[in-house]
Amino acid sequence: MSVIKIDGVSYDVGEIEMSRDAAIIYDPATQGIMLDFSEVDDAVATKYVWSFTVEPKRGSDDLYSRLQYDAFYDDITAPKSIRTVEMPFGQGSVIFQAKIKAAGDYLKKSFGGANKWGGLKVSFYPVKPQRYV
Repeated sequence: MSVIKIDGVSYDVGEIEMSRDAAIIYDPATQGIMLDFSEVDDAVATKYVWSFTVEPKRGSDDLYSRLQYDAFYDDITAPKSIRTVEMPFGQGSVIFQAKIKAAGDYLKKSFGGANKWGGLKVSFYPVKPQRYV
């Protein structure tokens, strides 16, 4: 099963690559440049953005794997404003509210009426910081 849950649902897809980026948020009221041109600011929170690429389960070319991949694609591209996602974090996981701004994949092959899609790239952007000072 996937290490990713979206709105409580886990899909049987294979994660190929996953990354997380930390965006440090600074208090705009305390940002500035001093007379000696040094910068001052106060860090107040952190947002974590997860990006990943998925494929149908590796080593499997069966209909079930393709349908699970298709269901995952349909879910993440649904026009929903906010999603509740659970992502791996450290040795555990974190649950947060996020937006999906874009997703994309490509057709690997089409044979006998069956399409094999893959390389699905998606990013989850938190709607508020997950960590505060």
